[in-house]
Amino acid sequence: MYNQDELEAPGWLNDEFFRDVMRESNNDPTIELIKPCVLRPGTNKGDHYASVMFRTTVTYRSQRSSEEQSANIIMKTKSEADGLKKELLDDDRLFAIEIEMYSKVLPEMTRMLKEIGEEYKYPRYIFGALKPHTILILEDISDQGWVMGDLINNLDDMKPIVKDIAMFHAASVMLESADSTFAERHAYSMSDKFVGFEGMITKGFGDLMHLTKRYPEFAHFAKPLQKFQDSLRELYVSSYIQSKTIQNVLIHGDFHGKNMLHQVDAKGRHTDTILLDYQICCWTTPAVDVYYLLDMIPTQKVKDKHRSELIYMYYQQYSDLLKRLGYVGKIPSLLDLQIELLRHSGLELFHYAIFSPIHYMNQNDIDVEAWVKGNFDNPVLNNPEFKKLMYTELTRFLHQGTLQFS
Repeated sequence: MYNQDELEAPGWLNDEFFRDVMRESNNDPTIELIKPCVLRPGTNKGDHYASVMFRTTVTYRSQRSSEEQSANIIMKTKSEADGLKKELLDDDRLFAIEIEMYSKVLPEMTRMLKEIGEEYKYPRYIFGALKPHTILILEDISDQGWVMGDLINNLDDMKPIVKDIAMFHAASVMLESADSTFAERHAYSMSDKFVGFEGMITKGFGDLMHLTKRYPEFAHFAKPLQKFQDSLRELYVSSYIQSKTIQNVLIHGDFHGKNMLHQVDAKGRHTDTILLDYQICCWTTPAVDVYYLLDMIPTQKVKDKHRSELIYMYYQQYSDLLKRLGYVGKIPSLLDLQIELLRHSGLELFHYAIFSPIHYMNQNDIDVEAWVKGNFDNPVLNNPEFKKLMYTELTRFLHQGTLQFS
């Protein structure tokens, strides 16, 4: 279901506001609206959590043109209702990051990649502000054939996604190599928001501990899981500190299926992908995004069958793009990347603990607010398929050293 703040727009999102936005974005003070702007929810039910999103069509006329013009736009703003949503975005930092990404960083990345014959796509930036109201407005591309998909169920449909994140990472390395202040300016850490998700994290690991108490075959995981959970904050913080063991990149940081759109052909194949939601981009280890790529986008079947190939595919794209872009620094080897992934493998265990149950639930039954707060009964703890997955993966984490007895 929609939250109330997704159904009732704040009063300042009115026709006068949209007229002024179109005047500023088009550098044309003669623009006047022809029709009222009717706002509607910007996402499907439950697809977006932290910010509030709306869509509308702005129809206008200008003295510079006799023709009626229109623009489909989608906007992201903050919830004005008290609660966790408001608390997570209260300092405006995430909006400041995303406004800079769309207005400055992404255009420069796109320019660089275009010079070597590559196209990086993103919604066109129209307007952004932190005061007097916090808002980001982009072109609404939903009528251009871009659709949101479910978990990716074959390797071919993963290819455009892998290429997009490789392009994003490689272009960011080039930006940093040309600007000594780039890394420092993008040193934001999502770990600052860790406390806001404490309920969800406690619930996820609590459910794993429930398995160790209820099913004897899980009992030997109890102590290692408890030890891992006790050091979870330290692990999470370290993941957002610049790596000393591999080339850092600007990570997307929230790289999952709800934050991308796809072009799909008549046979249902994905021909192109576009990434969205650049709110928590920061300069750190590529392991963060690579684990999102492995854990949050393909089905478990695709991951089980193609895990190594996906890492190899990402690495080949990333290293090839750096060479073609003219990078003069040392490009990490595939072995370097594999070691870095092992070094940060706790992130993958974190993903399994927190997010895996969702894949076994009816998506329409999930109360996102309750899930984030950890206030829900997990219906999958008795699911044989889920139990088998968790036993297999916890065993892998134990054997590779992510979980430790002592």
